[in-house]
Amino acid sequence: MALVAATVVCVVVAALAGRPLWAAALGAGLVLVYWAIEALTWRRARRRRDLALGLAVGGMALRLAVVLAVLVVVGVLARPAFATAALSFLAGFTIYLGLRPLTYAAPPRPPHGVRVR
Repeated sequence: MALVAATVVCVVVAALAGRPLWAAALGAGLVLVYWAIEALTWRRARRRRDLALGLAVGGMALRLAVVLAVLVVVGVLARPAFATAALSFLAGFTIYLGLRPLTYAAPPRPPHGVRVR
């Protein structure tokens, strides 16, 4: 929900600054794609413990490749819109990084007392 709100805020700021709205929506939307790929990777890694490390590294590479590929395509096809897309991605990604510990927090552990004999 916060990432969707960040996308809306990026589009509003781009409108006020006279920048391309589609580039702001695309850049902030990339954070949603990034999150979706990470969530899919986490689910698969939990099911397949034997492949968890490979899935984590592969998911990390895929997320980075998707974001960079989209930003490169924007930079090549619409150079003036690149800065808007990149800054919108960075704004949304900053919010995402701030909220990430809350979404993947470790489950609470039951308290265990330690006795010394």
